[in-house]
Amino acid sequence: MRILLMKLPRPWIVDEKKDDGYTALHLAALNNHVEVAELLVHQGQANMDLQNVNLQTALHLAVERQHTQIVRLLVREGSNLNIPDKDGDTPLHEALRHHTLSQLRQLQDVQDVGKLLMGLGSQGADKKSSASIACFLAGNGADLGIKNKKGQTPLDLCPDPNLCKALAKCHKDKDTDLIEPRRTDGPGEEDVVTLDECLVCSDIKRDTLFKPCGHVACCSVCSPRVKKCLVCREPVVGRVKIEECVVCSDKKASVLFKPCGHMCACDGCAALMKKCVQCRAQIDHMVPFVVCCGGIGTISDVQADNEEDIVGPLGGVPVEPVCLMNNGSRDTSNSDIQKLQQQLQDIKEQTMCPVCLDRLKNMIFLCGHGTCQMCGDRMSECPICRKQVEKRILLY
Repeated sequence: MRILLMKLPRPWIVDEKKDDGYTALHLAALNNHVEVAELLVHQGQANMDLQNVNLQTALHLAVERQHTQIVRLLVREGSNLNIPDKDGDTPLHEALRHHTLSQLRQLQDVQDVGKLLMGLGSQGADKKSSASIACFLAGNGADLGIKNKKGQTPLDLCPDPNLCKALAKCHKDKDTDLIEPRRTDGPGEEDVVTLDECLVCSDIKRDTLFKPCGHVACCSVCSPRVKKCLVCREPVVGRVKIEECVVCSDKKASVLFKPCGHMCACDGCAALMKKCVQCRAQIDHMVPFVVCCGGIGTISDVQADNEEDIVGPLGGVPVEPVCLMNNGSRDTSNSDIQKLQQQLQDIKEQTMCPVCLDRLKNMIFLCGHGTCQMCGDRMSECPICRKQVEKRILLY
């Protein structure tokens, strides 16, 4: 598995779904393949929040099967604990639905809830109950008030008052040392959850990009009240709400392009681009979302093609000096060359992939639109008309 992940030519294959919506991480969680799950999350950068046809995440399956080591892995790596499935049940609903009376008695016999949670899923530890997993989820931020489609909260599925008290205590003490803190991206960095929440209301996620500084500091509700950026204190001239990736329409845009200042693509799609898909400007630097929020991260440089380095300011038409013929009339041959060059540039743009703007189109969909093969392989919807991709046709 490690060698396969190292040799993958297309990293997004890790998140490819079967017909039933199961990804490799779903299957690892379902069958308790701990080492495989660790490799997929750490090395393969698998998306932990993808859902199958029943809208279940890998965490739903791990909780349902009481695979505590995988539950612990997914929670520590920042999996969303509050995603509902087709019945509206979160992983916490699932955990409390599967507990038994004997497991409740086991939990009641443990006086120090903190010690119980610290040992959850550790090597050599006894298998813990669904009730113990529920406490672990509550202690790491799972919402106790979310209702499923039957109008039930997780606490409504908990008939034992002692367990209800334990859940409330764990949820209250989630920032103390009794419960293992969720993973941060590195030493000295802020918690991902902290970087994601609005600096004004601390209730909604950040979703507004400030211009011209390029920082993301608050939500769209609070942003109109902010006159200076809360990260760099620079005056705010404009505000742009961050929408979904314009290419895959699956994830939220999370990469800021410099120098144009647009944030219109997710991490996976941005890696394919050399030009901004919104304005067609050359990309010099890519700034990840965590850096835009004031955190620590790596700003990627984008190397321009050789032909891009020598073009003039008119998008591929070099500026030539005005020449005169022997009879004093103006030599128009240069103007004709410029027109031909401009026409050639227009033709080239029409044959380029509209996603990466770097490779030629060699794959078309049934709707008539096309991309390059590398971009087309990962499309579930056409990036032009948004129709479902039913078939891919390679051009030779």
